[in-house]
Amino acid sequence: GSGASQSMRKFSCVRLSTRQLSIRNLVSYEKHAQVNAIMFMTRKGIRICVRPDQHWVQTAMKKIDQRSTS
Repeated sequence: GSGASQSMRKFSCVRLSTRQLSIRNLVSYEKHAQVNAIMFMTRKGIRICVRPDQHWVQTAMKKIDQRSTS
């Protein structure tokens, strides 16, 4: 099999994107304390790391949390 079934933990944030992502395309996120970053996972399985202090990042995390609880 491929490595697709492995945990996101194996992937660490090296570069942080400065682009704002479309919240609709984000399915999950993970906090990376060691590099002070948030890793978002898109519907296509792409992992993108961003700085957590951006307003849109907080909004996206709340939306994902709401989706996963409903």
